[in-house]
Amino acid sequence: MRQLKRWKCAACGEEIIEGQLFTFYNKGPVHWECLEKEMATRVYKDVDLAALLRLDHYLHEGIVLAKQLEYLAQSGEVRKRIEEIRRQLEVLAAKLTNEVTAKI
Repeated sequence: MRQLKRWKCAACGEEIIEGQLFTFYNKGPVHWECLEKEMATRVYKDVDLAALLRLDHYLHEGIVLAKQLEYLAQSGEVRKRIEEIRRQLEVLAAKLTNEVTAKI
């Protein structure tokens, strides 16, 4: 059985376990809910930022789903393709997270 990666949330201090919805930003790893809570005052004043944050949320959900599907796939070829797509999502999500959190 493989070990799940673990981090400490920069916002709440609680543990983040691989498979949960989270991201990394300039302060470190953060639960998605903690990031949204931290940004709430800004998000509700800036509709464009809210839209980007919501999109970033869906990208991170896609990453979690892709990781799950990597373990589900039986074919090495399919697993590799899912991994490629997951990595592309990770790059997009990292860029968007950096863009959104730079405004905090």
